Formats: sequence, structure tokens, C-alpha cells
Amino acid sequence: MRREPHPFTGVVYEEVGDGVVRVEDPAAGQSGLFKWDGTWMEGDLTYADPHMLYLVGGPDLPPGKDIFWTVLPPLDDMEAGGFTGNFGRSGNESVQQGMKVIGKFVGDPGQETDEGPRSAAQFPLDFFLENDRKPELIPEIFKRSAPMPGGPAMVPTARFFEKEYHDLEVRHIWKKCWQMVCREDDIPEVGDYHVYKIASLNYLVVRTGENEFRAYPNACLHRGRLLRETSGKRAKDFRCPYHGWSWGIDGELRDMPSEWDFAGVRKKVCKLPEAKVATWGGFIFINPDPEAISLEEYMGPEMIEHYAKIRLENRYKQADVVKVLRCNWKIAMEAFLEAYHVIATHPQLLLAGGDLADTRYDVFGNWGRLGHVNISVSSPHRGMVASKEQALEAYRQAADFNREYLRDIIGEEVEQFSDAELVEQTFNNLFPNFSPWGGWGRIVYRFRPNGDNPDECLMQAMLLAPWPKGKPKPPPRPQRLLGPDDPWTDAPELGTLAKIFMQDTGNVPHVQTGLKTKEPPYVWYSGYQESIIRNFHLNYDKALGLDEVE
Repeated sequence: MRREPHPFTGVVYEEVGDGVVRVEDPAAGQSGLFKWDGTWMEGDLTYADPHMLYLVGGPDLPPGKDIFWTVLPPLDDMEAGGFTGNFGRSGNESVQQGMKVIGKFVGDPGQETDEGPRSAAQFPLDFFLENDRKPELIPEIFKRSAPMPGGPAMVPTARFFEKEYHDLEVRHIWKKCWQMVCREDDIPEVGDYHVYKIASLNYLVVRTGENEFRAYPNACLHRGRLLRETSGKRAKDFRCPYHGWSWGIDGELRDMPSEWDFAGVRKKVCKLPEAKVATWGGFIFINPDPEAISLEEYMGPEMIEHYAKIRLENRYKQADVVKVLRCNWKIAMEAFLEAYHVIATHPQLLLAGGDLADTRYDVFGNWGRLGHVNISVSSPHRGMVASKEQALEAYRQAADFNREYLRDIIGEEVEQFSDAELVEQTFNNLFPNFSPWGGWGRIVYRFRPNGDNPDECLMQAMLLAPWPKGKPKPPPRPQRLLGPDDPWTDAPELGTLAKIFMQDTGNVPHVQTGLKTKEPPYVWYSGYQESIIRNFHLNYDKALGLDEVE
């Protein structure tokens, strides 16, 4: 049974079985019983932290799957490295109890720096880089600091639920922007194809050669019927099930039954229209706009350089989970574009570490970088700020741990990386909806509207595991689909990330509801900690042709 104190109050949450949690406040002499979903059952303590209730009493992972996602083995039959316990669950409780730190909430007082206001716990970027033990290996982009200028900003709530904004997104984002479709490994053989759905749009992406891909609107040029309803393998052509018109995987017309009755039509339907296609890091992207700039120009040189050495194309896809969420896609995505929410949404993380107030944020056009060259050992919201010496020691310990963990997987290739690259686990974003982590974090997010419903979205989470260079990869793990009421723990391949996601996505349906009531009808984003979201909305406004607060 799990038993956890709250990091700010020391109030104890104890699992008693059947999804029931006993909450006891020793200082106040109060206690209460709650269902894990927050329902009060009895006692003089009538409210409890919903995220702690879920953590302690909610759906759990199967035995043996309580493994931190950062140290998951690439394959199920491989031994996991590092700590494998899940926040004090029996079996590792003795290890974890000594690490738990409780401190009264005092608030981060902040500090003034040359770049503007920052957390009291943040150290200059140069401090870690100048103390790197392999400075000659540090990529130049790691030395760049690019905070977004400006202060707090307002955005109207209507863009998160009004259908008119959804329709504008279809016209100006999903028909105009580069967007990730799938991994190259998902369609490994010539003729393999992926059906890509985005809002009301539908595309066929097919491998036509060893390193060649094409993308077509998934609609017959006769009467518009979908050519394929699901992804598939080794297609020779795409034949419409309605009247039998067909095109080869190269897009050339093959058959037009009763062509005698379509005089002069052949040359107008002789080839399927195409969307632009590009690849990067083992991912396939499309852009339906024939006038679009190249993917490389869209990403920008900073993003390309940041990922160059880790070669995402070498990774093995060990998890691919898509879950329906009852919120707009932008609300779900924003939950993963800042670390400011950690103190309230993931309180258990504070028990054994910092509160991530010192997370670093950089903006480079369409790409935002979060968590760069960072080691969060301070908890300024509890008045606990590490010295530079303590931070550097923890930073090097993290680099050493990751070096030896990775050595077991990629061998001596690990010696090509500096401390900064080994510690790096940036959670980044490429406009509009693609978030591949940097460094060795292995997480990739994608957020899409669920059809034409602005109140629902699809959140996709992949895990791309490190893999030895030159060694054949196993087939990618099949995608798992979770409905809106299915817990993330139904996807045990995510390890403890499933528990984290339950806390994150537990907020978003209530945000969607709250925004429809909120007065005045605007939301606020902070100057620094939510600057990646501010940058998203700046790009969003430009794409849709909106004024900044429209």
C-alpha cells in the first residue's frame, strides 16, 4: 500500500484499498476518507489535493512496470537500469523514505538577472557549460540563450472552444504548416502506407522507394470516397471500393472502369494531387501547401543543430499511445510546454527533488526549447535553494549516471557526449503541435483535434529508446488507442510516465469547462515560465491572420 506525505503541508495520504485514500493532517488533528477521484466520504477533513489522491489511490501499473521512463530498458526482456521504484511503492519504500523532503510553501522570491527576472534557483547558462568536463564536445547551439522578449500576455478564451477558430485552423494551419505524420519505421517496406487524419482532413502517406515517400489527399478523384480507411502494408495501388477507379502508389491513374463514359476526363484525373513530404530524425512530415517553404527552413538551423548528435532516426519506438482527451488540442499541448505546473500538479516530484522553477526557456522562431542545461535540485517555493557547488555536484552525478546507463545500450558511442548533452532532457515544441524531447529524454508528443470537435483532442505519446548505431532495430511497437475514460495506466509500456500523464490530463477537461465560464474572457501567460506558450500564440496569430488579442 502506498503512503505519501504532501511536500508542502506534511499531510499524509495513505491508500486503504478499493480506490479509497485516508488523508490525515497531524498538525490540525483532522482526517478524512476520500475516493481517489476526489469524492469525500467521511471525516472532518473535507478536501484533499486531487493529484495526491490519484497518485496514492488511483489506477496503478502492473507489477514490474513501475519504472521511471528515463531509465526504461529499450525492450521488455531487457533489464532496467537505475532506480525502478514508483514513489514509495512497497519494495523500494525504504530507499525512498530517506529522500522525502517536506517544507512549508513560501513562494519563489525570484531574482533579477542580465536577461530579466528569473527564479531564485536559476544559475547562468555559462556556469554549467564552463564547468563541463568535456567542453570540446559541446554543440554551439547549447551555448545560445534566446529568451522570448516581452512580459505577461493575454489570449482570448474563445480560441479554445469556438468552432470558427477550429475552421480557421483547418484552413491556415493544417492545410499550410509542416506536421509530423508517423515514423519511417511505421511504413518500412515499399507500398506500406499510413492514413493520416487531422481535423476534417485525411491523407495517404506511402513509401514508394527505399528512401522515398509520397502523400496524397485520401479521396477518390471520381466521387470523393476514401481510398483507404486504415493504414496498411505492401499496396500495389489504391483502388476505390466504390466504383473501382485506381491509382498506383506513384499516384498515376491505373484504371477507370467504363472510361468510354468519361470522355476527356482521363487527363484531369491521371495523377493524384500531392502534398509536400519531407523527413527528419526518422519522422515523416507533410505540408499540403504547394507553396510551402522547406521543412529545414521551417524548423530553423537551431533546432536542426540541437538534435544532430543524438540522431533520433537511430531510436527504437518502444511505445506509441494515443488517448482521447475532452479538451481542445491547444489546452492539452500547453500543459506540456511549461514546468510552472509542477508544484501543484506533480507534488510528489518535490519529495525527492526540486520544483523545476529554474527551468530554462529559449525561443527560436517556430521552435521553442524548454529545460536546457538544467538540473533541478532546488525548491525555491519551499525556501530550499542549492549552492552552485551543490548544483554542480548533482549535475555531474546525473551526467555520470546517464553515461553508464547509456553505455549498457549504445556502448562506447556514449563517449562522444559532453556532460551537458548527457544531462539534457529538454521538452521542446515545433509549431504547431510536435514536441520531440531533446537529449536522452525519449519522449515525443503530438496533439491534434479529434475530428471537427473543438472540445476534444488526441494526445499522442511515443517513447523513442536509445539504440546502438548500426544494429538492426526490432519492429516499432504497435500503437495503442485509449478512450477518454481509459486511464493512462492501461498502457504499461509508458512506465511511471503513465502516472504523470494522469495528473497532467486530469486538469485539462476542467480547464476546457472553466474557459467557457471565465470572466473576463482571457487567459494570462507569464513573461518567462510560460514564454514558450506565448511564442506558440504569436505564431498562431500570424498563421490565422489575427490581431494579438483577437
